[in-house]
Amino acid sequence: MSEYIHYLKMLFDSGENRDTFDEKIADFFPAIIYVYDVSNKRLKFVNKRISDFLGFSYDEIREGDLSKIIFKDDLDLVQTELQKFYALQNNDSYSYKCRLNHKQGHWRYFRTLGSVLRRNENGDAASLLFIAEDITELQKSEEETKAIRELFDETEELLQLGSWTYTISEKKMQWSKGIYKLFEFDRDELPTVSYDFYMSLVSHDDVDGFEKAMQNAYDTKSEFECEYQVKTKHDTSKIVSTKAKVVTDTNGTPLKMIGITRDVTTVRNFERDRERSIRELNRSNKELEEFAYVASHDLQEPLRKISTFSERLKGILSSELKADGLLYLERIMASAENMRILIDNLLDFSRTTRSSHIYEQVNMNDVIAAVKSDLELKIEETNAKIITYSLPQLEAVRSEIKQLFNNLIGNAIKFRKQTLNPVIKINSVRITKQDKELYHLPADKDFFKIQVQDNGIGFEEEYSERIFQIFQRLHGKSEYPGSGIGLAICKKIVDNHSGVMYAESKPEAGACFFIILPEKQS
Repeated sequence: MSEYIHYLKMLFDSGENRDTFDEKIADFFPAIIYVYDVSNKRLKFVNKRISDFLGFSYDEIREGDLSKIIFKDDLDLVQTELQKFYALQNNDSYSYKCRLNHKQGHWRYFRTLGSVLRRNENGDAASLLFIAEDITELQKSEEETKAIRELFDETEELLQLGSWTYTISEKKMQWSKGIYKLFEFDRDELPTVSYDFYMSLVSHDDVDGFEKAMQNAYDTKSEFECEYQVKTKHDTSKIVSTKAKVVTDTNGTPLKMIGITRDVTTVRNFERDRERSIRELNRSNKELEEFAYVASHDLQEPLRKISTFSERLKGILSSELKADGLLYLERIMASAENMRILIDNLLDFSRTTRSSHIYEQVNMNDVIAAVKSDLELKIEETNAKIITYSLPQLEAVRSEIKQLFNNLIGNAIKFRKQTLNPVIKINSVRITKQDKELYHLPADKDFFKIQVQDNGIGFEEEYSERIFQIFQRLHGKSEYPGSGIGLAICKKIVDNHSGVMYAESKPEAGACFFIILPEKQS
């Protein structure tokens, strides 16, 4: 706009009448033109365009107070900027940005360019000529661009990545703030980066693979992705992952590559540590499982001998033994039987841990029907009632799911109240997104929550986790026989199916077991 100032000065010096002058200015300049009287600190002239931009009528503003159209928060700024115009030489100009008031109460951004129009006898500025151009939309665009840039920089820092552009003909790269930070350089010391310099930062062992990936992308005009090791300015080793694509001109000739490079050092170190820990854990678990399996088998033979010889002794010496002797013998046989049950349960637990994970579509209604058939005698003896609602079909290991419900329904019958017939209700519901977040489940899988509720003796809420631990019992064997492994097996089966199991209960108010299982395992 500086050439406009000189043209305006020529118009002011032309001596045309006021109306003709106003029309020329209004028609030619798409901006607010005004003259500021320095001594009186008032507007000496303003063109009629002010109505278009600020909504004020010409009569409201002409030869008025400049501060009337200046936004209140910018008044000090404008007063400071005016001082700079007083020192201008004859043909010099200067510009600044400020906000001007609109009659409707809002404001708009203007870039104001000015110069000295008249001087007094002392050579000081007597009046100033200004052109104010509306840049509101441009200012908004610049602010939005700045905000996006700041957000982009913050995102790069948060994700430990940066972007770059490689100009193929010049063999030079331009780095974003994130790349400079990744390689520990300052932009001032390294404004542009040559291809050779970048390759000097790449580990010698990875140079060939990186260059082949780039060349293949160039030849095929496509993308490439590569993971490699680099050295930073301070000789720090990092593992980075680069993904880039080739940009071509209208003729298909490659012009540049644009890409993103991310620091994956922490992720890869964590993965290596995790893999090492998993290997150690698997090895330890395998040794424990093998020990339990072998130990259980080895215990079976002496246990069978104890049972067999005890029964023979009872048959041979029952008429000769006194009551105490027979009692001791009965206790030996009962202990041997308890030991047999414990070993069988331990073998079941070991087999569950060593599950082959052969999944198939399993209808939960069919499983419950099979369990009811297996427990038919217990159900009849206790007058138990099992109520099932519509249950889902899930991808699961059929034998394990059957054992899961066999144990849960068997427990519900065992831990019944003596004064009530057992009632067991089994229903299910597809879980919500909020439930997935609550139980830390994958968002991309569908899950069902199956609920097994009874009206038995229940237990204290504080034992809701302990009951799933192996060999944990809340009641004496004389009251409720068992090994304390059943619920541990249930928990292991649910774990094998990538699910969640928990319980809720109150004494004498029954227990409710919740099993959350995925609809599909893959």
